[in-house]
Amino acid sequence: MAQLRRSDGLTILELIVNLTVIALLTAIAYPSFMIFQARARTATAQSDLRSIQLALEQLANDTGQWPGPTEVSHVGSGAVWDLNSAEAGLVKADGLFPNWQGPYLNAVPKDPWGSDYFFDANYNIGGTTYAAIGSFGPNGCCQNTHDADNVIIKLTEGSVEPAPIPGPTEPYNGSSSSDTKGKGKSTKGK
Repeated sequence: MAQLRRSDGLTILELIVNLTVIALLTAIAYPSFMIFQARARTATAQSDLRSIQLALEQLANDTGQWPGPTEVSHVGSGAVWDLNSAEAGLVKADGLFPNWQGPYLNAVPKDPWGSDYFFDANYNIGGTTYAAIGSFGPNGCCQNTHDADNVIIKLTEGSVEPAPIPGPTEPYNGSSSSDTKGKGKSTKGK
């Protein structure tokens, strides 16, 4: 009676079949992973911007000014491209913010794509000027152009006072809106 020989490894055919299955599974899963990763980064940017928004509203309530410093009642002038700077008034102040009670944030993080978040009191989307905070999105472009991948929170439209900060028992009413696919141009640059 002949004995069956036992192999300790894979045959070439088994190896090719296994590699083909792995390649097919990767080809199916990779696009879904990339979409999930893009959505997660956008959600992170939106969450960061909401935290920055609350800090900016507290700064405006204390001092009557947005970063720059720009008076809250004068939407349409000023931009700050680095919210960690003293000019922004969130982490430190340059002495130009009366009644400054900060710091309002320990530090402003980079956006998920490695760029700085910005504040622009003259941010134009679709012909309307807003005071806005945002991220330039995955393409990191550009200080003078609002494109479809930017992640923006509009703080005000025209000459509007900032929304009051809710107390511990008041829910935040979401008085500001988010726009991740608006069109237009910012007229301020560095």
